[in-house]
Amino acid sequence: MADKFRRVCVVGVGLIGGSMALSMRRMGLADEIVGVGRRIENLKNALQLGAVTGYTRKIEQGVEDADLVILAVPVRAMPELVKSARGHFQPGAILTDVGSTKAKMIKAIEPLLAPGVDFIPAHPIAGREKSGAEYSDPEIFQGRWTIITPAKSSSPKGVQRIRRLWRALGAKVELMAPEVHDRILASVSHLPHIVAYGLVGALLKLDRKTPLLRFSAGGFRDFTRIAESSPEMWRDICLENKTEILRAMEEYEKELRRMKTLLKQEQGKGLLKFFETCRQVKGKIRNSNG
Repeated sequence: MADKFRRVCVVGVGLIGGSMALSMRRMGLADEIVGVGRRIENLKNALQLGAVTGYTRKIEQGVEDADLVILAVPVRAMPELVKSARGHFQPGAILTDVGSTKAKMIKAIEPLLAPGVDFIPAHPIAGREKSGAEYSDPEIFQGRWTIITPAKSSSPKGVQRIRRLWRALGAKVELMAPEVHDRILASVSHLPHIVAYGLVGALLKLDRKTPLLRFSAGGFRDFTRIAESSPEMWRDICLENKTEILRAMEEYEKELRRMKTLLKQEQGKGLLKFFETCRQVKGKIRNSNG
């Protein structure tokens, strides 16, 4: 059973931060949840929805007396926020996050931690393209993976408390090294977004020559849905996980060249075999997720 927290501070009450807060409140896992953010209107929405019990625009105020602090902002904004709040964490507080990249972020944050703060990095793989407290969904984590990537400073007790929290929110939990996390997510999450942005960008250029976007069907609309994600968030993800994303892009480029060759040479059997192999992937994903 998950531990109950007395005061929780959620820095960034967007889709994931807001959903965590709303789920924790509905399950009675926190007596008080304070939201921290830049936009007052979004914080007011979070309060009205019942995700938070109060809010402030100053992280220094938000983290005071909090026994759990959740960073739910773009990863490149996290170190500066931790630095600003350094002298205001209470001893023994757990600091966690929901960022999509880990290795560089952990390396940047660990030297900034105040003594006694227990840093437990985590990543719920449950994002959507919409952002803001208004899209908070307490069921968003049900049956989805959350990966915990312990840092050198993470205590076993803190890891277990965050593990229990995510399980209470409905997530399946896996522990792995930050570098392994970044390599996996570069392939299954970051690369698909790169591909989506690239395809949308290419068709925007073609549309200037010959209007074609109005004829787009479901397939292309799926790509535009992915490309609708937060530009700020994806800029940070790409820069933070550059090495692994470039490695994944190289593998993708190899497959594109392979298909290009098959098409040029009109190798119908080769194309059919390739398409049939790729068709099986969805079933494998479905089976692996139970």
